[in-house]
Amino acid sequence: MLMSLSLHRSPQCALWSNRSVDAHRDHWRILVVDDNVFSAEALSAALASDGFETRFALSGVDALHAVDGWVPHVVILDITMPEHDGYATARVLRRIARTRDAVIIAFTALGEETVRSEGVHSGFDGYCQKGNPPGAIVRLIERLVH
Repeated sequence: MLMSLSLHRSPQCALWSNRSVDAHRDHWRILVVDDNVFSAEALSAALASDGFETRFALSGVDALHAVDGWVPHVVILDITMPEHDGYATARVLRRIARTRDAVIIAFTALGEETVRSEGVHSGFDGYCQKGNPPGAIVRLIERLVH
């Protein structure tokens, strides 16, 4: 029996901008924003175990408070969240001086074709579909942070 390859296509990560942030890999500060506490904690812990300084926020509003005293190089941002979705949060992060140049990555269960247009317009630099291992996100970040 032949199966369509599209049924077995693995989730993907994609680069959407040519933004470049200058930060040595050992000093990356990464903020994970996801309204699912288990997802936020798990990704944050996985990245911390790789040696990165991580924090997580459970909403767009919490993310904006988190960057008051701690400025991340990278924001990994869910799209589908109550109150302020990922698009609105990204637009605000781009207007704040201390996060204007941060890398922002959409991390969502939604397909890339669903979020790309509004994501690029909102200031996202890349996309990684949930289901990818943390290493895939790190490889995407490596293309943006040098």
